[in-house]
Amino acid sequence: MRRLRERASAVLTWRLWLTPGMGVKRHVGLALAGTVLMVLGVAGAALWLLGGHRREVSTPIETVLVSEGWRAVGGYASLALVIVGVLVAIVAVVRLNRSLLSHWVARPDRAAVFLHERLSLARGPRVVALGGGSGLSNLLRGLREHTSNLTAVVTVSDDGGSSGRLRAAFDMPSPGDLTDCLAALSDNELEVTRLLQYRFRRGEELQGHTFGNLLITTLTEVEGDFGQAIRVLNRLLNLSGAVYPVTGRPVTLLVSKPGGEVIRGESRTRQCPGPARAVALEPEQPEAVPEVVSAILAADLAVLGPGSLFTSTLPPILVPEVRRALMDTPADLVYVCNIMTEAGETDGFDAYAHVEALARHLGRLPDVVVLNSAPVDDARLEAYRTEGATAVEPSLDQLRDAGLEVLQLPLLGPGPVAQHDSQRLAGWLVDLARRRAATRKAGLLP
Repeated sequence: MRRLRERASAVLTWRLWLTPGMGVKRHVGLALAGTVLMVLGVAGAALWLLGGHRREVSTPIETVLVSEGWRAVGGYASLALVIVGVLVAIVAVVRLNRSLLSHWVARPDRAAVFLHERLSLARGPRVVALGGGSGLSNLLRGLREHTSNLTAVVTVSDDGGSSGRLRAAFDMPSPGDLTDCLAALSDNELEVTRLLQYRFRRGEELQGHTFGNLLITTLTEVEGDFGQAIRVLNRLLNLSGAVYPVTGRPVTLLVSKPGGEVIRGESRTRQCPGPARAVALEPEQPEAVPEVVSAILAADLAVLGPGSLFTSTLPPILVPEVRRALMDTPADLVYVCNIMTEAGETDGFDAYAHVEALARHLGRLPDVVVLNSAPVDDARLEAYRTEGATAVEPSLDQLRDAGLEVLQLPLLGPGPVAQHDSQRLAGWLVDLARRRAATRKAGLLP
């Protein structure tokens, strides 16, 4: 039974070589055409060499071709020869590919599966996701299953923990959120995550730092530029997409509170009670990484959120070039609203308050707002209540009165944290991107 399953799996794997887009059928056809030409050439050369003795060769052949036996089975025999020839050509091409790929692929017998997946992902929609924190990295894990035309634009304003220490020591942007996103898009996510997120527990200088933060810092010193360091990591980690910092310059987040207080630094935002009113960057006009602007302008879909509204989602759009690109892009702008509020940041905010804060900082409303429709269980509600957080009210009437397309989807993921189910959310976003791209291609959208 096991051997039968293995053979069935092998047949299905071979079938993948002939699926559209693999670029193998054309080579099989070329191999067959070459074989036919070779046979014709050999036959012509033989007839030429035989000269006057050709009848001695052709007569037995003609005898067979006019015989009763050939009349009965000749067609079937010819068809069988064609089928065998095609199969031999396919096997030859497949084995040649496997032989060549064995130097780069750990399991060459799975090369067809590997190439088929890569080509399918390469035909996926162009999606740009902006933000930071666990919300962005969680979303990327879902999106990478649907497309490799994926760009993560990551905030670099964190000034706490390991990132804060490295910022102060090396005058560089925060590497922490980038580390999580790089791990999320790596083809070897489990191993890379364990490595990049390993936190040193010993050594006076290393204690508290993650290896990923130290790696980015080291590459920044070697390359002499933070943006170039991340470009190198994109190549080294073989990502399903790309990860870029929104800017290659160190920036500080300034958070304004309703009482007029201005909190300097992301890590201090929650030290002053009450919701945030606005955020700004210092310096006010940092240069954007060029790849970020290009990706936004070429995107089919741009996604903001989920994530901490004032400290993860809004900081990337405060970079002037990024804000202009989001205003000019033909892509639909989707805002994924958080499931829960955050104490010291969005206390008492409903969904409309989230969108209003986004529009105030960006200068435009999103095209689509995504809300979770699944109820949060009592256990999780109680856990968040102790932190001063509550479930975000949908405020559907206000959103629709503002002319927004609102979608309520059951997106609550499992576990103790009220986090979006990345697979469901990513599947819906990619489906939206494909539908809008097809509609735009048909000329029904600008």
